[in-house]
Amino acid sequence: MKSIEESVTGSLDGSDTAIMKFLPWLLQDLWEIGSDPETMVRLITDHVRKDNLRILDLGCGKGAVSVRLAQEPGFTVTGIDAVPEFIKEAGEYARKYNVSDRCYFEVGDIRVRIRDLSGFDVVILGAIGPVFGDLEVTLNTVRSALANPGYVLLDDGYIEDDCVTDYDRCPGKSKFFRQISAAGYTVVHEEIFERDNLTEPDETILNSIKRRAEELTEKYPVYGELFRKYVEDQEFETRMLETVITTGTWLLGKDDNLK
Repeated sequence: MKSIEESVTGSLDGSDTAIMKFLPWLLQDLWEIGSDPETMVRLITDHVRKDNLRILDLGCGKGAVSVRLAQEPGFTVTGIDAVPEFIKEAGEYARKYNVSDRCYFEVGDIRVRIRDLSGFDVVILGAIGPVFGDLEVTLNTVRSALANPGYVLLDDGYIEDDCVTDYDRCPGKSKFFRQISAAGYTVVHEEIFERDNLTEPDETILNSIKRRAEELTEKYPVYGELFRKYVEDQEFETRMLETVITTGTWLLGKDDNLK
């Protein structure tokens, strides 16, 4: 199993675990680190037919998705993340939007905590990467946390089968859907993001990270190469998102929901 530092750094597109302690500074201007909250809300409200939903947000970051979901009537959300500073901010946002009574956050290693969690109607995997393993392993791992019926809301991506690339952090399209099926899930709804709509927000995020990296370089010049490499990693991932990876959000239902 990877260390928690490797998992967190990888999920935020870094390649050197030494960057982890600087992530709160580098990402301080960003609340929505991964998934789009409005997409998550729409997919749940349109397709999950149950009152008083219990939702688990694994790798919740600063709680943008959790807080937005908690604003919906009858939704309660538990968010878990390994970065204490992110959880502190998530709690502040919950208080700001008056959902502290419906939105609970904790610092923890989701790979460990998942073993003790159960009874959730929806589990969110919002662009956290292969923290548990590949997609099939991940979906099998979170199954024990789900009620019946239970759903997984997955923000992820794949590479078209006919795409020629050396990029290896996403599976091919056929493998992506094969792993979903092998884990015993069915796609209830698919929302694919158009690449043209990613360019402007990606540029805003990248510019913010660059600016904060420059500030850190001035303050800690000995780590200048570390910060430069993190910016390079972000630039590379941004190019891949805009040219190679097909990204989207998938609402998955357990096959035994139908039994």
